[in-house]
Amino acid sequence: MARTRRVVVIGGGIGGLTAAVALFQDGHRVTVLERAASLRPIGAAISLSPNALRALDVVGLGDEIRDLAAWQGDGGLRTPRGRWLSRSGAEA
Repeated sequence: MARTRRVVVIGGGIGGLTAAVALFQDGHRVTVLERAASLRPIGAAISLSPNALRALDVVGLGDEIRDLAAWQGDGGLRTPRGRWLSRSGAEA
């Protein structure tokens, strides 16, 4: 049987909180350390690639994030001249 470990996550941002959820779901005792006095929206936007959404699915947050999301259109990578290298859409 695996031992429960005590884990400290530094930072209560998107990455830190997601890591904390995943570690907690794996049976660890998690403490999140954050410099800010409270967690609150800061008005910043983020883009999530299809792989990021699949990672959020693994920790059970994908559907909730999709419900909160505002679709901004298809995305992808372009060369400096504007030629598409790869594209992703809502179905990705």
